[in-house]
Amino acid sequence: MNNERKTFYTFAVFAALFLNGCASIFFSTLNLQHVTVVADDDDAYDFYVNGILKCENTNECDFYRSTISRCQLTIEAKIDEVVLGTEKYGYWKEYSFIEQMFRNKDDDEKEKKCPEGLFSGAQAVVKINQETKKRESAARERAWLKNSDTQWEASPHRSNFAK
Repeated sequence: MNNERKTFYTFAVFAALFLNGCASIFFSTLNLQHVTVVADDDDAYDFYVNGILKCENTNECDFYRSTISRCQLTIEAKIDEVVLGTEKYGYWKEYSFIEQMFRNKDDDEKEKKCPEGLFSGAQAVVKINQETKKRESAARERAWLKNSDTQWEASPHRSNFAK
């Protein structure tokens, strides 16, 4: 009978650990929010959120964020490490001491989720500086042409082509 009791307790401990793990995973998914980031010109960029690369070379970036802390996202659209647009998304207003006294806990809880549209969910649109984009595009094109000329000058086919 002692052996049966030991088996029961072992089973109970493993069942409790398993259920605790399942509950933890379930509750952690409740604290996640889906966020979509796009650029206003619908081109492909590298999207950084709070300095961390979330998506590379895409026109739409989807990621999940935890709703445990306040929604304050700095989103950058980059090409080749050049920032072409920045968006401060979420709740950035800092409240004075007096305002803090009159705010209720529900207001703080609402600011943990990023603003959502009626049908679109949380979607941030990064405005791209078109002048900077044109300058960077021209600089990349000049660098490509210079590299092509250098490769052509060093190419063994150049001497055959010149004859």
